[in-house]
Amino acid sequence: MNIVLAKLGISLLCVLVIVFLLFFKNRLITWLDRKSVEKTLLISWTILRLLPFLAIYIVAGMETTSDVNGFWDEGSKASLGQVVYRDFWSPYSPLYPYFLGIWLKFWFNAKMIVLTMAAMDGVALLLSYHFFRAFQSKGRLLFLSIIYLLLPGSLVLCIVGAQEDVWMWLFVILAYLVRERTLRVEWYAVILAIGLLMTKAIFVLILVPLFLIEKEKMRFLIPMVLIGIASLAILYPLVGWEFTQPLDEAQTLRAPNIPSIINPLFHNAIGVGEKFWNWIGLVLSVGLATLAAWRMRHSDFRIMLSRVWIILYATMMIVQQSAYSNYIFLFLLPLVFYTIDWKNKVQLTLFFAYNVLCVVHPSFWWRLGMPCYLTPSDTSASSDLLLDYSMQVSIVVLTGYFIWLAFPKSKEV
Repeated sequence: MNIVLAKLGISLLCVLVIVFLLFFKNRLITWLDRKSVEKTLLISWTILRLLPFLAIYIVAGMETTSDVNGFWDEGSKASLGQVVYRDFWSPYSPLYPYFLGIWLKFWFNAKMIVLTMAAMDGVALLLSYHFFRAFQSKGRLLFLSIIYLLLPGSLVLCIVGAQEDVWMWLFVILAYLVRERTLRVEWYAVILAIGLLMTKAIFVLILVPLFLIEKEKMRFLIPMVLIGIASLAILYPLVGWEFTQPLDEAQTLRAPNIPSIINPLFHNAIGVGEKFWNWIGLVLSVGLATLAAWRMRHSDFRIMLSRVWIILYATMMIVQQSAYSNYIFLFLLPLVFYTIDWKNKVQLTLFFAYNVLCVVHPSFWWRLGMPCYLTPSDTSASSDLLLDYSMQVSIVVLTGYFIWLAFPKSKEV
């Protein structure tokens, strides 16, 4: 449990530093208003991403753990020219291991995977600054950028867990920024298609609400279809139907999510593990996101996308039986930059608690042997199991709260 205690300690320290900074928020915003955006973000990233990486993996000499070793397996084999899905298993999109493999050409070590994640997180943060620049002052956006880099849900999951979920947000806002610059729907569609090929199969879910509100639907659809056909034309002769490996992830039972916390209440009679739960989760997450997008179809695209993104992937996090709390990293940036009211003490308290829980729980749950509760008595069979189940319920409830915050209310529409 040492890693659990380490994550808890780091998380609480991060929260304390953030609370300290919030006491001087107005002064810091005024000071940051006079600073260069690129230099400030680079210095902040160096202090809060590069230095922790060097301290943990170079100075302390710690080895990579958990998902990083899986990414290393994929990336190292891809860098040696092996074929994804045929020569090695992958739950990710086909270009993902090859992108990691490019970075491994510079340093053939699993620690390079962590550095890659940190670099991509920095790019996502920079693009997020430009994505939201029309809505807030430079100083405020830079202040929120520093807060984001300090949050346990980004710092720990990026540097210790080496999670890649933020890549999806990176690609969707990159697509918008390119469209804004070029005024071409085709480039917007191409980047979204590349994002799907570079990240995870669940990236395709955001395309449903985006297609619904898109006015130039054919110009949006045709490039994506062409790229999809070309991808299949390359993959199928090489690997056959093995390119569907990422879909197998939906069958993996994880926690916390709604099925995992209600299963013991129904004495294991709800069919946990069955495919129909995946379809229920898919309909609920995409349905809520599509409804939100339609209600906000006349709003600024950036506002609409930020809220729809949170609704879609936060809902997916608690309704899909294969989801777990690391997915907070997927929607943390729009939550920080747009949804959270940084003057509301209740929201901030819940948000900080949410970050700590989402960081600590996966490691705690895994070290307990990934328990699946079958009866009410199972949840209190030991103090550790009771703590685990309590964290699961708290994360699901808090996720629901932030979905509610992001969902467009009638008066807002």
